Amino acid sequence: MLSFDPHDPAHGRDGVPFDHLALVRRDAPVCPTPSGAWYLSRYALVESALKDVDVFRADLGALSGLGGVEDVPDDELFLSEIGEPRHGQIRRLFNSAFGPHRVAAVEPFVRATCDRLLDDMLAADVADLHGGYALQIPGLVMTHVMGLPPDTPARFAEWSMDGTIMQRPCSPGVGTGRHPLQNLFAEQLAARRALPEMPSDVFRTLSEAVVDGRGLTDQEICTQLHFMVQAGVHTTRGLLTHLVHRLLVDEALFARLRAAPELVPTYLEESLRHDAPVQRTSRRCTRPASLGGVSFGTGEWVEMGIASANRDEDEYSDPDEFRLDRPDPRRHLAFGAGSHVCPGATLARLEGSVAVEVLLARVSRMEPVPGAVYPPIPGSLGHVPIPAKLTP
Repeated sequence: MLSFDPHDPAHGRDGVPFDHLALVRRDAPVCPTPSGAWYLSRYALVESALKDVDVFRADLGALSGLGGVEDVPDDELFLSEIGEPRHGQIRRLFNSAFGPHRVAAVEPFVRATCDRLLDDMLAADVADLHGGYALQIPGLVMTHVMGLPPDTPARFAEWSMDGTIMQRPCSPGVGTGRHPLQNLFAEQLAARRALPEMPSDVFRTLSEAVVDGRGLTDQEICTQLHFMVQAGVHTTRGLLTHLVHRLLVDEALFARLRAAPELVPTYLEESLRHDAPVQRTSRRCTRPASLGGVSFGTGEWVEMGIASANRDEDEYSDPDEFRLDRPDPRRHLAFGAGSHVCPGATLARLEGSVAVEVLLARVSRMEPVPGAVYPPIPGSLGHVPIPAKLTP
């Protein structure tokens, strides 16, 4: 039987083997992985599993080697790991902080931030589209939205680069050195409570929330703030990196978008489909289940092949082609599906659109640097520089 390893580090260096994934979709839509998990490769299978949150439960414990969610205290479960109906109640708190009405008010700050970063890049002989732009924007925006200290974006960037953001705490007690990100939030929470009145921000929203008849503990608040940064900084960095990288290497596409900036939203969605910043996500079976003719036992891991699903021949014509004329550009699984769809999707779309719009408006030409080695698209989330010569 065909197999596929979604964790193969070679994908970040050589690119995702989409030719092999096409064979997997055709001959073994549910195939084994070297780790013993099952990989879902077709759109219908991935969408179905993502929507069935009762059977296929998000479980981020594997990222830290801490076992499954049953080994994690309830107050340390990230939003995506919490079952219903509690998930829906906490998700509403996310929506109040990152819903369309709140995100729209952030646009001027995002645009000013992109302009400021471009000032520095245009002044340089060689700009780094990753380190000087794509990496910076999400941290600066999240710091602004959360009302955090000025040095926070640099810390977010460091923790995104070294993987700290994606790790779960592994020792008891908030604010005891267990996780630098959660320690930051614990300190900020205490400082806000010492004020005569807490600022009207996400800390206050979570502090005043009542879920299942009680308020959230400090640990629950810090855990959910941690998850917000995972979704709003780390993965958004990947989206922005892919957006600017493709514009650098595809001169015709860059020229087309400069001439027709109204196509930027479509460009964003096609990037999300074709170059999904999250290539796969893991779920664990809470009870016996079956998909695509394969049965899974309780506790088995299932990999949701978002990258493969977004190129399913049954769903898209010319799925490997990057096109701006698709009839339904938003039809993809880059943000997930169902009740657990990414709560930060609106903010990520805003950051991506504005970042591209500002780049197109202020740069007349982008050129790769001769001799530079560029990562594949899609590939790494942007851990290496993307050098470019920019012409105002």
